[in-house]
Amino acid sequence: MACLRDRLDPEARPVIMTQHGLLLASLLDGRRTLGEVRAGFLLRTGLALTPEQVAQFVQQLDEAYLLDTPRAQDRLAALRREFQAQPARPAAHAGGAYPGDPVELSQFLEALYCHPEGPGGPPASQPRRDLVGLIAPHIDLHRGGPVYAWAYRALAESEPAELYVLLGTCHAGLGSLVAATSKPYDTAFGPAPTDVEFLEALQRRYGRDLYEDEYQHRAEHSLEFQALYLRFLGLVGGQSRARCVPLLCNALQVHVPPGQRPEAVDEIAQFVAALRETIAASGKRVCLIAGADLAHVGPQFGDPRALTSLDLQRVEQQDREMLELVCAGDAAGFYAQVMRDDDARRICGFSPIYLLLATLDGSAQGQVLRYAQWVDSSGNGSVSYAAVAFARLAAKDRALRGT
Repeated sequence: MACLRDRLDPEARPVIMTQHGLLLASLLDGRRTLGEVRAGFLLRTGLALTPEQVAQFVQQLDEAYLLDTPRAQDRLAALRREFQAQPARPAAHAGGAYPGDPVELSQFLEALYCHPEGPGGPPASQPRRDLVGLIAPHIDLHRGGPVYAWAYRALAESEPAELYVLLGTCHAGLGSLVAATSKPYDTAFGPAPTDVEFLEALQRRYGRDLYEDEYQHRAEHSLEFQALYLRFLGLVGGQSRARCVPLLCNALQVHVPPGQRPEAVDEIAQFVAALRETIAASGKRVCLIAGADLAHVGPQFGDPRALTSLDLQRVEQQDREMLELVCAGDAAGFYAQVMRDDDARRICGFSPIYLLLATLDGSAQGQVLRYAQWVDSSGNGSVSYAAVAFARLAAKDRALRGT
């Protein structure tokens, strides 16, 4: 069976269909007539459908807003207007990917510190380090919670930042490289406030519209989980004056032509330069946070066969090779390692991690706090993820790295 859903419409019901149904849906490309759809299906399956069967199928997809029709376009336009009118970005995944009740959620998050796969206890009361960057998962908290605990315990034990720049994967895709929102991300613990002045300064330097795809924040989970943890730890909102800058990132492959490197692409180079300059001009203590998972493998993600233990070992080995480059702050090396096989592992945090590394520009050293793989019990899929903390290098170490 296959499940179709619209990532831009969190309230729409998903549609479950057979593989034959999925094939039939793929023939609805806006160019084929009803007769051509029937003929194409017959040619591929040997099964003859009546005009009434195809018409009923089309009607069902249209009722679920899964066809590109005026009806679906009107609904999306209404959803965009509704989102623009809201004072905050709602907690779209509360009650699903994590408990929605504040008391239950606090207990859930606290328990993750002492989970068998967790860091062993809550954060220490005194700061132990000065972090300028963090990679945390964006898989749901029920599966990836212990690794979140590793990441955010390290952040809680760091000198608090005055600004947290959040870089997250946009699973629905963007028309541009990044998409910002000035809306605070709402959480069960209250909103995580946004630094609107920073975003305005960033847009002036970047010279492109950061809000063109703002609606994509509506249902995207990659930053919701980061905002939730920042609010839970009291690092933003409440008594803290610290603010967030939420930025969703498009797939690098959309912007980087084959054979080129990201640093040679004007749109990417301009954004990285603008972000660095805006951070420097702010005069604030800043921490970059990438909400980023790693490999997505198995039939669930398009691979031809079920996963074996050898497959998982190979993925872990390649992931750890990649994380060595990440910890070294080597943005170019990281990009090259992922693309040497055209991103066959489907690194879901490719863009956020690259932009974090490019912005830090070799000024920090990373440490892998925890690596993990979620594996479907039937071998249909696996997602890997990690917690990586970045501490700023001393001037002499930066000079040595530069040589």
